[in-house]
Amino acid sequence: MNRLLKVSLWVLAPIAVAAAVTLSIVMLLRDRDGEARVKRTVTSRIEELSVVAAAAAATDSIASGDDASASSPSPRKAEKPKISITSSVDESDGDEDEPELPPDERRLAERIEKALDEENLAEALACAGAAYASKNVEIRSAMVETLGWFGHKAIAELTPFMADSDEDVAESARDEWTDALSDIDDETERISVAELAMKTMIDEEALEIIADEYIGVDEKLAVESLVRIIEGGEATEKSVEKAKETYEFVTGDEYENQAAAEKWIAEEYEPDDASDAVVEAETPVAAGESGK
Repeated sequence: MNRLLKVSLWVLAPIAVAAAVTLSIVMLLRDRDGEARVKRTVTSRIEELSVVAAAAAATDSIASGDDASASSPSPRKAEKPKISITSSVDESDGDEDEPELPPDERRLAERIEKALDEENLAEALACAGAAYASKNVEIRSAMVETLGWFGHKAIAELTPFMADSDEDVAESARDEWTDALSDIDDETERISVAELAMKTMIDEEALEIIADEYIGVDEKLAVESLVRIIEGGEATEKSVEKAKETYEFVTGDEYENQAAAEKWIAEEYEPDDASDAVVEAETPVAAGESGK
């Protein structure tokens, strides 16, 4: 009996090990596939945001007479930020707790520094993807400052940093994003940028900041955008939840479905120009009464 048991264990043990290894490989591939999907989604959203942001920049440039492709900084920026990733690392070379930058990250850091120094928008945008994927906090922080310097022309690339794992980087990105969005004068363009940003966001603080952009704008514009987020099937679960919460704030009604939203627009929405017309129509009456 003991011999039979030993033989059984001898046969089954390798099978069990093989099964465990196979399961581990499957789980690893699943994780990698999931990570790849997330990266593809982020990349796709950045590309969409870039198109919208470029359109917004073109609209503002036509109004102001400026060149939309120019590498000019945000009009809010009075002084260029100073970043020195490579020099700060060099100064800490003697510290065993501060490892030297790997060659690829050093090259990236140098490119970011040079892009800001030369006010090269195209180069800054080209660095954003690699900086976002970097594990070096200083590189990500410097990238946020650099993108922030260019304002709404770099808002698409700036958006993912709002959910950075480092809270200081994330907070800086959220501040820069809000300021960059305020550079866009056209309300429709601002909401388009906010809509695409909200769709992929999972960070609650970032979602709160994006949702704030829907307050005080044209209600029809806000409601239609929020419905697209809720019903589009592309947004994250947290994004949909925040969109519904924002919808309720804007309309005063809990979100039911698209038909109910369209009914609210038809029955409750009052355009801003219609309100102005009412005020103008009442003004002569008020003036006439005051003259009696």
